[in-house]
Amino acid sequence: MRHLRTEVIAAEPGRRRGVTPMRIAYFLRHGENLHYFAALKPYLDHFLQQGVHENLLVVQERKAGDDGFQEYVGYTHLFTADCDLDAYDLVITPSFLREHERSDRTRVVQIFHGMSDKPFTYERDFSSDLLCLRVGQRQVDRLLQYAHNRRMRWAMIGYPKFDSPPTLPRLFDNGKPIVIYCPTWRKGDISSMEIFLRHSDVIDQLREAYNLIVKPHPNIFSRNRPFYDQGIVDQLERIPGIQLVRSGNVMPWFAQADLYIGDVSASGYEWLYFDRPMIFVNPQAGLLQPSTDFASMTYLWQCGDVCDDMRALKTMIDASLRRDRYRGIREAVLAYSVHSPRDNGATRRGVHQLELALRSLVRS
Repeated sequence: MRHLRTEVIAAEPGRRRGVTPMRIAYFLRHGENLHYFAALKPYLDHFLQQGVHENLLVVQERKAGDDGFQEYVGYTHLFTADCDLDAYDLVITPSFLREHERSDRTRVVQIFHGMSDKPFTYERDFSSDLLCLRVGQRQVDRLLQYAHNRRMRWAMIGYPKFDSPPTLPRLFDNGKPIVIYCPTWRKGDISSMEIFLRHSDVIDQLREAYNLIVKPHPNIFSRNRPFYDQGIVDQLERIPGIQLVRSGNVMPWFAQADLYIGDVSASGYEWLYFDRPMIFVNPQAGLLQPSTDFASMTYLWQCGDVCDDMRALKTMIDASLRRDRYRGIREAVLAYSVHSPRDNGATRRGVHQLELALRSLVRS
């Protein structure tokens, strides 16, 4: 019988003598899922530095060009096409494994690549996983709404991407405020991307008043994904004066921005770390509304103004930059969504849980 873990594990990890070497798979379904790799990287880096276990980056669908992504520099020697997950002692993955990808013997530690509000994420059955690493109480509450997940083994650790976020050279240095736009993927008619691109006059207004970074969901650039549209990529690449970013980790770009524009993108929860204003472009104006229900797709919309008409977007940005009216609710949503969000301890807590899992496999 699996026992429900109901409190944070606070014990500290540490390198110990006599650790039994294991084969650890870091599983990605697609090599171009850079945001998934960003979720795995803190754990992969730890175990590589420890130098005890065999660490392999298992990619089910990998194209020739994937090795060239900047994120994989220094890691390409770990790539393997051996996707027999039962051949590994432990599988760490942000991907949601499908039935044909695993068996009853597969030892899985499930992590999340983000903090999605989308319901299909939480409806999945995690009860057969060895362990689930959870970001915060909101994620736990959503999962436990489903009876099958009340049997899962889990630990709440926080969000490793918040541990000392990396910085990069500034994209702009002209004194204008920097606005970053992060639309979600087009699946489910919840992306504002096409609404945004239809309003070239509004884009021109924004470019004139601000420095504009556009950081779409990585699937926007993925030719092999359903809902891919080359025309959208072409339009984005033709917008003059913007910085179009393709990256698995948005935190370095968030660190440079003064205001965030999103829709139903989970990236908005990462933006909360920086305690700066945010605005949401409504992909279904008149249908979707801000909600205080933690299970709603629009729960995050409490944290900023919601734009139902693109012609009002610049006015809303101006007002939000002058006066930030949502700081209190943003901090409350952050505290509910991420355990100890700014203590730089999430990776340490996650590694500790993984080391406990590895030791349990030795005992069994």
